[in-house]
Amino acid sequence: MIAAMINAVIAFACLIYAFFAFKEKGPLLTTMYIVATPKQRQKMKTRERFRFVATVFLFLSIIFFLISAGILMNLVWIPKVILGLAVILGIYVVVASVRDETRKSI
Repeated sequence: MIAAMINAVIAFACLIYAFFAFKEKGPLLTTMYIVATPKQRQKMKTRERFRFVATVFLFLSIIFFLISAGILMNLVWIPKVILGLAVILGIYVVVASVRDETRKSI
C-alpha cells in the first residue's frame, strides 16, 4: 500500500512538471541544463527541448501511475504494459537524442 502511494506521488509530480514543461515554464530537467551557465541556459530554453522533456515526463507519469494501479489492484498483466511503455520511451529518447545531435553537427 505504501509503495503504491509513493509511486502515485512520483507520478503526480512528473505530471505536474510535464504540464509546466508543455507550457514552456520553469527549468529544463536535463543534465546539460543543470551543468550549464546561466547564459547557456537561456539559449537552451527552446520549444523543442521543452516538448522533449515534457513528453518524457508525461511517459514517466503514466508508467508510475500504472505501477501504482498494478500494486493496488494486484494486476498480473500490468508489468508487461509497463515494460512495453518503458521500451517505447527508451527508443524515443535515443532517437530524439541522435536526431538532435545530427542537427547540431550539420
